[in-house]
Amino acid sequence: MAAADGLSFVFVFIFGTMITWWAVGILKWDKFVHDPFGPQARFLRLIFGILGGALFGFIAIVYVVAVQLLSTGA
Repeated sequence: MAAADGLSFVFVFIFGTMITWWAVGILKWDKFVHDPFGPQARFLRLIFGILGGALFGFIAIVYVVAVQLLSTGA
């Protein structure tokens, strides 16, 4: 069961990272950084994507665990 939970978290994390990467793409980076197409700006987008994916994955896993706890009556 733990392996399935870990694998599902990895998939949710990757999905969340992709969604966050897509969502931060709409930002006008030239208002925040000097060179919006430079390596530092791209790295900043990567960090935002990873953090967003981790947050998305954490919220999804907490939701699933809460639903499991409610259904078992614990």
